[in-house]
Amino acid sequence: MKYRTAEDLKPLLFDAQEKVVNQIPREKVDVYAYLNQNFDKTYVPDDSIYQFVFRHFFKLDNPSLTNEFEEKYFILMEQQRDLERPNIVKITKELYDIKNHKGNPTMQFPLAAAMLHAINPVFPSYDSDIAKAFDFSSTYHLSGFDKKMKRYIGQYQHTFNTYKQLLDDEGIKPLIKHFDEKFPDHVNLPEVKKLELIVAQLGHSLQ
Repeated sequence: MKYRTAEDLKPLLFDAQEKVVNQIPREKVDVYAYLNQNFDKTYVPDDSIYQFVFRHFFKLDNPSLTNEFEEKYFILMEQQRDLERPNIVKITKELYDIKNHKGNPTMQFPLAAAMLHAINPVFPSYDSDIAKAFDFSSTYHLSGFDKKMKRYIGQYQHTFNTYKQLLDDEGIKPLIKHFDEKFPDHVNLPEVKKLELIVAQLGHSLQ
């Protein structure tokens, strides 16, 4: 499948540089910074404030998901904390096996990606804006866990590799500098997260 590459994204980002960076909501940057800075200071399963902010930011507030799902989610998150290479397939499967309010399993790969991203931003997050920026194909029509997972993993690896290519490109530095000028109080955010916020805003603008 043909997804947007670093070469495809770069002109889109720079063609609309002012628009993309300037339209990133400050609240989004502030809230992410809170999550990033406080993760190492807390025990997530017992921190209701951290959980509340996380649920809002990463869209865990899904009415179809149960309290059991949320409790398991934050326990899993704590368990992944010190792992060098968390297994996103295993995490997604454990979440998949927790039935929703209708008694059905649900594919929650974006939430599994959000978990790893909160632990370490080198792991990409995955939401509708990111999917739109990369022109990712939907998994809705695919049946079964394995087929959906295969599609998601391919997209996830593509995102990871594309971010690396862009950050290794000297030509992308003006874009990061623009971000720092707009959010001078957040210059210490990881560069990969700055880039992801920019790419997500591009995806949002393409909708």
